[in-house]
Amino acid sequence: MESFYIQNFKNFEELTLNQLRRVNLFVGKNSVGKSTLLEAIAIYLSDGDENCLKEILAGRGEPVFYGKQNEDILDVIKERFLSLFRGWEENYSKFFCIKLGEKKEYPLTIQQVYISDFRKNGMEGIQTLYIYNQEDIDENGGKLPITTNGLVATKADGDTSLIRYDNIRPFTIKTYKRIPYQMVHTVDFDGTDNAALYDKISLSPLENFIVKALNIINENIDRITFVNEGGSDRFRIPVVSLKDTGRRVHLSSMGDGLNRVLTIILSLLNCKNGVLLLDEFETGLHYSVQKQLWDIIFLLAEELNVQVFVTSHSFDCLKAFADANVSEQGMLIRLEQRSSGIEPVCYTENKDIMFAAENDIELR
Repeated sequence: MESFYIQNFKNFEELTLNQLRRVNLFVGKNSVGKSTLLEAIAIYLSDGDENCLKEILAGRGEPVFYGKQNEDILDVIKERFLSLFRGWEENYSKFFCIKLGEKKEYPLTIQQVYISDFRKNGMEGIQTLYIYNQEDIDENGGKLPITTNGLVATKADGDTSLIRYDNIRPFTIKTYKRIPYQMVHTVDFDGTDNAALYDKISLSPLENFIVKALNIINENIDRITFVNEGGSDRFRIPVVSLKDTGRRVHLSSMGDGLNRVLTIILSLLNCKNGVLLLDEFETGLHYSVQKQLWDIIFLLAEELNVQVFVTSHSFDCLKAFADANVSEQGMLIRLEQRSSGIEPVCYTENKDIMFAAENDIELR
């Protein structure tokens, strides 16, 4: 992506990012929208898939219920989906929607709609689904039959998908990715998907990069695998062997830093020709190892043709990023809250990024 456009998504009224590079680092004060930006990109890459929206809400502590529902639960479901819209606004006008895309003119749109199930002559099994906006309701004097509310996601090519508040399905197999992408959240230390990500690159040349990344923190690690210790493939955990003793050790017992690095590197290795979204790079990482991890990220991003979007609050992270950006494939974007809204300040040349790092530009 060379550019990205956002409108009416969470705290973004409108934002345009231009001149994006292979590796893009976002900084700025708390609540300015750095993590929200990564979520917007994920939704766009998934074509507004229902599972992606629910994962984002769950990650924010607002899970969407499914199964048996009542009126109170439906109100909660609606409220949680409305949190995706700027100002939590409940607005069914055809002129109000979330817009996300590489170009302002051809975005993915997500719109609030009324939904009506019409059954011919009251007969079961003969059903037509109607979708209305506020203008339709107004034109008919508010007399149109409404079954429930929901969202319609419309891709640039006109294809649509419908999310009903009264028919929320459980999570299905993650097949919604338009192009390969992985999102690493701040809290993703345990990496519940890591075993599946490992299986996809196991016994390939890419597997060597896992140990190389772990050696940034512990140079005695020489091999890694995942073992089943819970009676189910869902509970496979990483185990490493150590050069000095030959012992097998659970990676979980070796500190958050190693487990964070494992999640990041496995996610990156599974994004060939795609996108990596990494929230708060520095989480769990000592400043002394950050330059080496950036080196690996820059290397693999180029070799695997991956575009990387990262957020940070840390001066150490920024300085390590500038030191690693020798090929100038990286770009620094500071998000600023101004009277006109959130605006990006972009640093495209590494000498400017170095200057920003050395002079402690405002990150928080």
